[in-house]
Amino acid sequence: MRENQAKHRQLAKERVKAERKRATRRESGSSLLVCEGECTEPFYLHGLLQHLGINAASVEIIEGQSNSNAVAVVNRARQRFEQISRDRVFVLVDAEQSDLAQALKLCKVPLQRANKKKGLPKICIEPIISTPCFEVWLLLHFRYCDQTFTRFSDVLPELQAILPDYHKADPRIFMTVGGGEGLERAMLHAARLRAALAQTGSNSPATDMDRLVEALRAIAPPDQKRHQ
Repeated sequence: MRENQAKHRQLAKERVKAERKRATRRESGSSLLVCEGECTEPFYLHGLLQHLGINAASVEIIEGQSNSNAVAVVNRARQRFEQISRDRVFVLVDAEQSDLAQALKLCKVPLQRANKKKGLPKICIEPIISTPCFEVWLLLHFRYCDQTFTRFSDVLPELQAILPDYHKADPRIFMTVGGGEGLERAMLHAARLRAALAQTGSNSPATDMDRLVEALRAIAPPDQKRHQ
């Protein structure tokens, strides 16, 4: 009888240990993505996560609200983090927002982890900026472009020349811009554009989306990474 009790205790310990390991794996690499846009960015990100094989338990996407500015987006990220802490927090904002500088300062203020665990490093919100708007990233899925844009209305005709029916409420926007093949083109074009901007000192057009993609690829399932 004592042997059976000892076995039960050992099995219980092993179950608890296994559950802790599973919980650690679920938390590891978890990210929060908070968007300025209500449709395009969230729809694109959902398609991207599906392509990378990342589930909603690892990455949470929060869509934008109507007429929200950059500071409001950062504040929403901070509020959500207080409810559920994550390993990394990103905000997707457009450079044409007039309060961008203020939002970037707010991003540098460290977030406090809700669980107050000792030994966990403080983290800051990581801004993913599109200059002047997210459509620059979509355009790079088709071709390289380094002409200067000052606002959304400058970029839209360039994108519509390729996608005449483009609209912000396209739920399949990731596939519309080429899916995985389009993504690989955008990654190459974004790296080339960043190098060109560094040489010229210009700041438009620009995108940080390739950096977000790399961050997400790092937490993709191992079998999915082999196919990327």
